[in-house]
Order: sequence, then structure tokens, then C-alpha cells
Amino acid sequence: MKSLTTILLFLLALSLSAQELSTTSRKAQKYFQSAYSHYQLHEFQSAIEELNKALDADANFVEAMLMLADVYNELKEDSLQVIYLEKALQQNSTHQTKAYYVLGNANYRLGKYQDALTAFRNFLSRASDSHPFYEKAESKQQLCLFAITLRKESGNAQAKNMGAMVNSEYDEYWPSLTVDGKTLIYTRLVPATGQQARRHFQEDFFVSNNADGEWQAASPMSSINTYYNEGAQSISADGKLLFFTACTQIDGYGSCDIYYARNRKGVWSKPQNAGEPVNSAAWESQPSISANGEYLYFASNRKGGKGGMDIWRCQLNGFYSSGVPRWSEPQNLGDSINTPGNETSPFIHADGRTLYFASDRHMGLGGFDIFFSRLVNDSCWIKPVNMGFPINTHKDEQGLIVDAVGERAYFSSDRPGSQGLDIYQFKLAASMRPTPVSYVQGKVFDEVNRNPLCAQIELIDVDNNTLVAQTESCWEKGEFLMCLPLGKEYAFNVSHPGYLFHSENFALQQVRKASDPISLDIPLNAIEVGSATVLRNIFFETGKYALLSQSKAELEKLIIFLDKNPLVKIEIGGHTDTVGEAEMNQSLSENRAKSVYSYLVEHGVNKDRLEYRGYGFSVPMASNETSEGRAKNRRTEFKIIAK
Repeated sequence: MKSLTTILLFLLALSLSAQELSTTSRKAQKYFQSAYSHYQLHEFQSAIEELNKALDADANFVEAMLMLADVYNELKEDSLQVIYLEKALQQNSTHQTKAYYVLGNANYRLGKYQDALTAFRNFLSRASDSHPFYEKAESKQQLCLFAITLRKESGNAQAKNMGAMVNSEYDEYWPSLTVDGKTLIYTRLVPATGQQARRHFQEDFFVSNNADGEWQAASPMSSINTYYNEGAQSISADGKLLFFTACTQIDGYGSCDIYYARNRKGVWSKPQNAGEPVNSAAWESQPSISANGEYLYFASNRKGGKGGMDIWRCQLNGFYSSGVPRWSEPQNLGDSINTPGNETSPFIHADGRTLYFASDRHMGLGGFDIFFSRLVNDSCWIKPVNMGFPINTHKDEQGLIVDAVGERAYFSSDRPGSQGLDIYQFKLAASMRPTPVSYVQGKVFDEVNRNPLCAQIELIDVDNNTLVAQTESCWEKGEFLMCLPLGKEYAFNVSHPGYLFHSENFALQQVRKASDPISLDIPLNAIEVGSATVLRNIFFETGKYALLSQSKAELEKLIIFLDKNPLVKIEIGGHTDTVGEAEMNQSLSENRAKSVYSYLVEHGVNKDRLEYRGYGFSVPMASNETSEGRAKNRRTEFKIIAK
């Protein structure tokens, strides 16, 4: 805005100093001089009154029209600015080359891209290529052409205002959603109270719950809200950890810092500063925590960036003894994402690879537009894609999030029809969707007394034996929730000191709705002689006994269990279904058990702690009359034989 104002003031000052005003009316000149004095004092309404009087005295007074356009620019009244610029250019376009540039910018901000393009072309046809605004006008011309094309290629997505249960007369923005789609947390700008009442407004958190497909009336998160500003939050996949932005705090490192709070037994803990290196003396805000908890994305204007605000991320490197997360040094997401302009409001989808963010410099429709990019080979972000009209407009769009399934998106916008900034939702076009994600939820408890257990839970990609995510079941109920991107096969391990670990296997190929997650009740057996557990992630080819590479993660888990329990001795048991001859199945089961035994010995386990045995089909877990039953009977177990 300031650069546009300078253009017009330069014209006015030149006219004033040279006494070359376009009017000969002394009355009009008098009002104009008075308006100019008011303008310099930022008394814009008084300036408007005097300029209107000047135009009443001489309707063709060009400089009065230009100053009125400048005043309306200061007041962000783009439509009125355009009216007076066009009137001035109709009167005299010969010596007002810069006014075409200003007119182009005003029309661009209004979303009138064709009119803006015409104005920029008029400027370029009149200005020399050495003009200080020539290159900018060329760039703006390309933006207009891009916007016109984007409008023509607009999809069928219709952004729907979320209504009075979520939105209000105040601004609502920065939505965040739990992975089950049942809880929406967002920021609302509300009248300030208490110690901060003099500041007029403050940012607080509000939460709305979805019951039977309908969003309920929002309520403030009173346990976290303070007299200061809290906003731009990100909720963890299980809803137990909230990262957010707080400003001007006593324990802050800069103007705004990232904080976090934990939900224990339904109560949010006192927020803690995320500390260095996440926070710095600069501005850090708008965090987004990945579904597996490994990466924290955020916006910052810290040193080392590409421009104004950039998007950065830190990797979780474990926890301090106090339980505080230990984060790596922040990494800038690089030139693919960040520009000399501003990139804000990052949202990393639960698939861990699709990033949505806002930018005012990537090619867009004006203001902040929303873009998305994908991470390739865990190292490179592809060129961002503008999400197009009608999601993006000439107004500001920021803070987009996408549900776990990847079908529905939520964002904030101040488009016509809203009460300032409101939260909208829309169905995401197929080309913009992330990898769909389901989730597994359940409880971990003692097999005998049914008491809940705080167990360690790991999710492993069996194809490459890499840890995808880890969490723990909470003490009070033993509950847990983890995200599962589709198209992968996962090993799922649950462990707790003093108990046998439990394993499951998932091969997700189809989308499961948030209302239909994988639900598990997981009983853990205490380490007692005779207790046993199935190793569900030990794999062999049909009819063979050589271990497949996908078995490595489970075997390593068994080695860790034996290392942590040095007095334990186990038997590896192989089992088959009833397909084939009994003698063949007996031999196969014994050879498979021996393969596991041999792997453990080769990897440092004392063979005196191990036995192996083949049971053939003599100890079935289920009926051999069905394919499901036979699959359960084909298994490898380990059993405690001494402790």
C-alpha cells in the first residue's frame, strides 16, 4: 500500500510545488490545499470533505480526483479508489502514466483481473523500460493472465460457510481437527476482558464437537485461554497434545512463541513454552504437528529465511528426563516452498507428505492464496499448486486443513457473505487430495485383572522395517489412537514392562471413514511361565520356511524383549493349518520355528535361553473349516518356559 501512496503523493507534490494544478478555480484550489493539509495529518475524512468541495467547484479537477483515489487507498476502499482513478485518467491520461499502474493494482485487489490487465498494459505502453515500476508491471501483467486462466479452469468446489454454531460476528480462523473428525478447535477474535481490556480484542480458542453429523455450539477452552493472545493451534492426531501460538508472554523468547499443552484425564495442563531451538528472538507462529508426532512445522521470520515469513520444521529427537520434547534445529523448507514474500499457515496432512500453506508471492489470485505441495523421496518438495477458484479469491485465504480421509477441507476467508473472517468447508477435488488415512484406536489392559496399562505402541512399515509412528496408551483408560496411511502394510507392536509384547498386522488398501476406524482391545499377558503370544509379523512364503525380510522388525522386537528380560527362557512354536499331509505340516512347522531360533542365535541371543518346537496342526486357535480360521492357525508363537 505504501508504495502506491508514494506514487500519487509524488504527482500531487509536483503539481503543488510547480503551481500546475489543472483547475483555474481559486475556490477549488483553496479546498484542495486544505485537503492536502488534512491528508498529511492522516485526517482522511476531513480530506474527503474538502476534496468533494473542490470537485463541486470544478468537476474536472484532476489532482483532486487523484488525491481522493489516494485517500481511498489509505482507507482500503479499492472500489472508490478505482472510480476516481478512472475519472482522472478520462480527464488527462497523457501525463498520468503512473496512475495506470496504481489502477492496475487496485483492480487486481478487487479481483477484476481483466480490468487490471488492461491498466498494466496501458502503463507498459506509455512507460519506458527504465521506469522504476516497469518490471513490476510486467510481473503484475503475468499475474493477471495467470488469474484469468485460473478462473476459467475453476472447479466445481463450493465453499460452504460453517454457520452460526461455529462462526459469529467476530473473526474465526486457524481451524484444526482431530483425526476422528469429531472435534474442531479454532481461534476467535473476541472483545478483551480483565487486564487486557484496553487492547479491545484478544485471540482465544473455541471448540465445537460433531454429534450425529452436526456441529454443536462452540464454547471457549477456558483452561488454556488467558487475558493474552492464544491462537493458530494444531491438535495432535489423538487429541491429547495441543501446539499453539502465544504472544507477549513473560517466558517468551520473541514477540510470539510456540507453546504446547497436554490433555490428561480430560483436563488441559498448564501451557509450556516449546523452548529453543523451536522459538527464537524472532516471531514463531502457526504450528502444525505431524500425525506421527515426528515433525513440527511452523511459520517464522527468523534469520536465515528466504524473505518475510517462511515455513520451517523441526524433528523430534526424543524427550528430556522432565518429559519435555527435544527438537532438532529448524530447517527451512527451501526455495520450492518459501519465497521473498510471505508463506504462512502450514498444515501437514496425516499422510506426512502433503503440505498445505498460504502465500502472498506464489502465483495467485491476490492477497494470500492457499497452495499445496507433496514431499518426494522424503527430501524434495514439488512445485506448489494453487488450489484455484473458488477456494482462492482476490481476498485473503489462510489456515486450510484437510480431514484424515482427504475428502473435506476447512479454511478461513473474509470473502463476501462472511462476517469478517469465517470458517468454511468444501469437498476437495481429487487432484488436490492427500493419501487417505485411516486410524486405529483401542485400549490396552491386563489380561487377568482388566486394569488399563500405559503401554508403548509402535507402527512399523514392514516393507522397509522403518518406524512410522509411536505413541502410548494413556494411564487413566489405557486408550490410544494412531493414524494409518492407506496402501501400506504395517506391523503394530504393543509393549509394557513386565508383560509379553503384543503384535498385529494391517494391510490397508481401502478407505475407512472416521466413523468406522479399526478398533482393538489388546490384553497383555504378564511374564509368567506358560504365558504365550503370537508373532503376527513373522512371514514365510507358502509351504516354505525361509524367513522373509518383512519379518525383521518383529524379530528385532523379540530380541529387545529378551535383552530387557535376561532371566527369561522361551520356546519358539510353529503351527500350521490342516491343508496337506500331517507329516508335511509337522516338518514345516518345526523348520519354521527353527528359522526363528536360528535368527535369534545369529543375532546374539544365547541359545541356552531358547528352544523350538513344531506342533503341526495339533493346536489350532480357530476352526480349519474357513479361510479366516486357517489363517489364524498358521502362526509362530513364543512361550515363556522359565523366568
